[in-house]
Amino acid sequence: MLQPSPEPQRAREAGVASREDGRAERRTLTASILLTILLALAGIACGLLVNSSSILFDGVYSLADAALTLLALGVSVLLDRGETRRFQFGFWHLEPMLVLLNSTVLALSCGYALLGAVNDLLGAGRSVAFGPGLWYAAGSGLAALALFLVMRRRARALGSELLAMDARGWLVSGLLSLALGAGFLVAGALQGTRHAALVPYLDPALLAGMTLLLLPLPLGAAWRAGKEILQLAPAGLDGEVRALVAGIAERHGFEAYTTHVAKTGRVRFVDITFLAGPALAAKPLQEFEAVRAEIAAALGAEPPGHWLNIDFTTDRRWL
Repeated sequence: MLQPSPEPQRAREAGVASREDGRAERRTLTASILLTILLALAGIACGLLVNSSSILFDGVYSLADAALTLLALGVSVLLDRGETRRFQFGFWHLEPMLVLLNSTVLALSCGYALLGAVNDLLGAGRSVAFGPGLWYAAGSGLAALALFLVMRRRARALGSELLAMDARGWLVSGLLSLALGAGFLVAGALQGTRHAALVPYLDPALLAGMTLLLLPLPLGAAWRAGKEILQLAPAGLDGEVRALVAGIAERHGFEAYTTHVAKTGRVRFVDITFLAGPALAAKPLQEFEAVRAEIAAALGAEPPGHWLNIDFTTDRRWL
């Protein structure tokens, strides 16, 4: 059987590692904000210069993403603080709330751009200087996809939903820009041909197509964040905990048990209560501590990524 509880040194090392991860997360977010602002300003300037609503939307979309990433940076600082007297369970709940806000803003941006594109399609279209737009779209698209790969790797290394959210933003921006580049290439090929009358409609058509393709990304993220805010039990975690506790209850002779699980941001909350019968009630405290340590080890419940609470009672009402 395992040792009763983790050593204090191990807990301190986990806390130091968590603070280091927090600082690395904030450095990465800061760099992402600066790069996003630069690309956003370039996109807005290019969109105004070539009269392209799709490039202008790309720049405004990126600027909104930079503002939301700035909020993510603030949330990262709060997460690193841990619990306070007022927020005794920490600030983990802010993470899915921010993801929901981010996803909602991006989804509304896509919806607004779609309405503008439809309005242009029903009108006379839009005259665009496609040559300069092609160079901007290709360059910004490749840069954004490269940053997506970097951010995704950092998000996985640090276990950060905030960086994962930022990576999704770079992916969206990169795909958007490359789709624009492909459309501008087609527009350039159509000029001077018998299909030249279609050219003014390509820019709004591209914008409409991109917004329809992009909408599922923020909507899917909003749905996942909403489930965490509502504290819907994750099916995978619930099944893992119930299977583990059932085996321990049978092996150690507990009469019954209850389990409750939730996931908020990057933290898993697990609450377990065992009902001990008369034969177990007289056992020393160390044996129950050993059961607790066994569960913690099986779940990999290391702070600060897990909130594990295990109770033992002889009164069925506490179940």
